[in-house]
Amino acid sequence: MRFCPLTHKEDRPEWVILAAGDFPKGELPRSLLQSAERVVCCDSSAGELLAFGMEPWTVVGDLDSLSPYLRERFADRLHHVPEQEHNDLWKALDYVKGQGAEEVVVLGGFGRREDHSIGNVMLLASRATELRISMVAEEGEFSFISEPTRFESREGSAVSLFALNPMADIEVRGLRYAPPSNRLSALWQGVSNEATGEEFEVLTSSPTIVYRKF
Repeated sequence: MRFCPLTHKEDRPEWVILAAGDFPKGELPRSLLQSAERVVCCDSSAGELLAFGMEPWTVVGDLDSLSPYLRERFADRLHHVPEQEHNDLWKALDYVKGQGAEEVVVLGGFGRREDHSIGNVMLLASRATELRISMVAEEGEFSFISEPTRFESREGSAVSLFALNPMADIEVRGLRYAPPSNRLSALWQGVSNEATGEEFEVLTSSPTIVYRKF
């Protein structure tokens, strides 16, 4: 069974994608950003990373939001994908997958536009079978699964589940509340569950989003 540990500020991720939402503010996401081996920026986030005192490994996207100065400064690390059918986060995932990545942490996925925030979550869920993805926000992290998975947790911490297929069977162990009839027939039904110990399990074979509050 797959295991998802909690993200810790001591972690050293191999790949971080910095999306173009709000720049990370919390201690944990900033620690992950600073310790990452490679930071892949989605277009304009490269400018914010530079202002933070770091430089990207690669800048990916259609580059329509990148200033002429940044285009010149990072000319040796631009990965230009001009097609408009997919957004820059999708293109960044394609890039890291093409580089052989198996796990990736996404930062900066929320903020600025609410529709983009929801879209980013749904996009990552759609690619859960290709990469192990964790999207770290200010107060918690999102994991994206499509197989039975065991999660590290803290007793009493908040957990939310979002089953993308309302007809899919889903069973949980180690959470205070079980899904009614082993299904979450609406996206809001799995919100605000609670871990009863240091681990819990989500047993499903359908795309599911799992949120753990720090």
